[in-house]
Amino acid sequence: MRPLDLEQVEAPEVVEVLEPEEDFEQFLLPVINETREDIAALTREHGRAYMRNRSKLWEMDNMLIQIKTQVEASEESALNHLQNPNDGVEGRVTKRCEKAEEKAKEIAKMAEMLVQLVRRIEKSESS
Repeated sequence: MRPLDLEQVEAPEVVEVLEPEEDFEQFLLPVINETREDIAALTREHGRAYMRNRSKLWEMDNMLIQIKTQVEASEESALNHLQNPNDGVEGRVTKRCEKAEEKAKEIAKMAEMLVQLVRRIEKSESS
């Protein structure tokens, strides 16, 4: 082994070292602040989406109530016509009953479609 010649040894490169507080403030605080803003934005959007879905469900609930009311009214009207055929023509009563029955079937089909839609929305909310 040869002894080191002092003339051959290069001067060490000067490297700036930040203090721990400066390092934290310079690099981590902006990241933390941006993350907080992202979390706040996501929380707001989550709240808005929840309220939109609740509003849709409320509207569908109202529609189902209206449909149910219409079906009940149609049934009652058809029963009244069957029980009181005072118009003297049985053909009219039969036609009205058939129309009421068709309308009830259509309304029941619409109600089933709404129920399926509500189930899909609830399923997507839980995912």
